[in-house]
Amino acid sequence: MSNSSLDSSVEKNSAERASSRRTKSWIAVAAAVVVVAGGAVAIATSQGGDSQRSGTVVTDAGGVAARTTIAVGGSSSCAMTTTNPAGAKCWGSNSYGQAGNFSTGGDLTSAVNVEVMQRVSAIAAGASHTCALGDAGPHVFCWGLNTSGQVANNTFNNQVAPQGVLIEPNNGFLTAKAISAGSAHTCALAATDLAYCWGNNGSGRLGNGLTTNSSRGVPVKDPGNSTQALPRVRAISAGGTQTCAISGDAGAAGQVYCWGTGYAATGTNTGITAKAVSVGNSHTCVVLADSSVKCWGDNAYGQLGNGSTTSALYSAPVAASGITNAVDVVTGKYHTCALLSDQTIKCWGANSSGQLGNGTNIQSLTPVSVSGITAVTALVSSSSSLHTCAVGSVSGVLGMKCWGDNANYQINWSATPSPYISYFTTPFSAVY
Repeated sequence: MSNSSLDSSVEKNSAERASSRRTKSWIAVAAAVVVVAGGAVAIATSQGGDSQRSGTVVTDAGGVAARTTIAVGGSSSCAMTTTNPAGAKCWGSNSYGQAGNFSTGGDLTSAVNVEVMQRVSAIAAGASHTCALGDAGPHVFCWGLNTSGQVANNTFNNQVAPQGVLIEPNNGFLTAKAISAGSAHTCALAATDLAYCWGNNGSGRLGNGLTTNSSRGVPVKDPGNSTQALPRVRAISAGGTQTCAISGDAGAAGQVYCWGTGYAATGTNTGITAKAVSVGNSHTCVVLADSSVKCWGDNAYGQLGNGSTTSALYSAPVAASGITNAVDVVTGKYHTCALLSDQTIKCWGANSSGQLGNGTNIQSLTPVSVSGITAVTALVSSSSSLHTCAVGSVSGVLGMKCWGDNANYQINWSATPSPYISYFTTPFSAVY
């Protein structure tokens, strides 16, 4: 990744605060054997492995797709419901219809039902759009901001309700087993273990060898052979201006390939072998086979976690200090969090909105523990997000807990204190 033309920390901090006005996870840990699962790790339990995150999607060792039950967008949050058939709810910013409830405008102070969708099995959120798997297939649906084609319904018009994603060349509806939403583009992992991406294609982030935006899903090409699609995709992560995927055999760490800013126009084989990958706004992190975490890219806020603010190239990734037992990693806009094998979380990087969850708003160049949360079974953030959410226990109460930016009520709304709490520095219960 190119690390030239980095803004000063002061300038980026101002930009980060201004942008605050606008997932990734795994389920069912339960004292199990960790199974390498392509894009992350699945946990073998009596209930079955389930690994789920907004920024990265995974399959388990048997090829069954991971399901994302909670999602974090730029200024919104979503979660699957437990109704039968399962639905979804969203809250926070709805400026472009990203809540999927046939409306736009303002911030939602309580969760609303996503309309049309039934049998929801996964959900992911970008800066101002949302996608989910649902109905028979399952099919991929998207809604919200669509100026770059990120809804993939063959138009560039914003959509206030779920639209079926179309793919090239025949305009068929895409069926998939996992999804990943970047800031303005989205990728999905099909049942064939091929990947499709759509939306903003600046710097070639869709992986099809072009730089024109696409309002339909296009196959991700093999950087080693541009005449064919990248085979055996185990995971894919859509970020800010890049996309990375892991290709390899199920049940084993695979090769990391990346497209977009800082990589070759036709994609790059990074030479890195990993079992999980997550792409943030301008940095990327992976979990290696030994459960350590390495990162590369922009490091202005310490989001690489190595105790410095010096950026790193993919050819020389740096280790996140002290992380030796990671089972997953998620990247936010300027911060990173890792889910550890003891079901706790550590985060590092920018913290002006409390996105590290350690009770302060001071950035950290090395990993710090998220305060008060245990028994974590899911962890999500996204490349445009200044907040993070998890499923875990706080003071003995299990549920969806979030911390970080709350400028658009993406964590919680309350009449007191007035007008609202602008950010949370420790995990707070999300009600939906």
